Amino acid sequence: MEREGFKLDDLTLETKAQSYPKEMHDDFMWLGWYVREVCSRNLDTLVTRLEPLGVRHDKTTWSKILRGFWNHNADGKLLEVPILALPKFQRAVELLRKDQRLSEASGKLPFVETTTTKTIFNFIDARRAPDRINKFGVITGKTGLQKTASYKEYSRQHNHGLVTWQEAPANGSIKQFVITLAMRYGGGSQDSYTGALSRVIRTVRGRHCIIIDNAQTLYREGKGADQPVFNLLRGLVDEKDCTIILSITDEFHRKLTDQMRAGYFEQFEGRAGGRRNFLYLPEYPPDEDVLAFAQAFKLKDAEKHVDYLSKIAREPGRVRLLLEYLQEAKVMAEAEKRPLTISMIKELREEES
Repeated sequence: MEREGFKLDDLTLETKAQSYPKEMHDDFMWLGWYVREVCSRNLDTLVTRLEPLGVRHDKTTWSKILRGFWNHNADGKLLEVPILALPKFQRAVELLRKDQRLSEASGKLPFVETTTTKTIFNFIDARRAPDRINKFGVITGKTGLQKTASYKEYSRQHNHGLVTWQEAPANGSIKQFVITLAMRYGGGSQDSYTGALSRVIRTVRGRHCIIIDNAQTLYREGKGADQPVFNLLRGLVDEKDCTIILSITDEFHRKLTDQMRAGYFEQFEGRAGGRRNFLYLPEYPPDEDVLAFAQAFKLKDAEKHVDYLSKIAREPGRVRLLLEYLQEAKVMAEAEKRPLTISMIKELREEES
């Protein structure tokens, strides 16, 4: 349990950040998230993780910073000198961020930037613009087009708390949805629905962005206007001016279009700037994306094999299938201590070279 004066939920952290220089805010929020989620609120763990990075400050220093006493004492009086110089604080957080990225990527395929990810990033950026009238965004496309990987990476790059990503609950439960969202802001998995909803409403502001993956599972068939999660999202946008990104399959998009004609989803169409302003991803990954993946795996003469690889990416599974073959072939190449070649992929597919 958090002791008095040392809460690490997003709302408390944002309040404390207001007394710090603006250039410190994002790093302070990230540090709070890191101690809360990665260190399980244990400052000894934080100190232990920092030591190998060459950062050696005791837990009292970090406790004071996280409790809002970086530049003033408990009586609110400004200190002549902050307890830790701002550049040193920023450097410590920078090292932690880098270490966390490496830890998250360990044993996994590193994120590969492609034309598709850039398109998704630009779309979300545009929706998050402070002066944007329509703050809903709808992204639709087939499965296997790198959508989820893009959302997770966007959330990682734009600071924990401000941009959140979550998978929509398969059963469309508003309770599960709200509790999961509240956990992104410092809530617990055992919180009540009422408590979680209160946390979400108190925390979310105009600069927050909520990305909901596979949002089609939130739709309750045959319930007409009785769509609890969609109604909640509409209320958040209207009252908080936050940004909501709904990622849906193209199959659901067709159903959504029918429902718009029926009336209910017209309100979402309008808030998204009309169906023409939805982001429609291509049916298959472009050749440029296929090449980027091949080069990420260091496939020999990757440029010469784009046509062949693109055919794989057009099979059921799309990018996921392509990555599966590239990854398996890479394992084979490393085991044999040889460069990755197209013949290895063809061997896995039981095709002649």
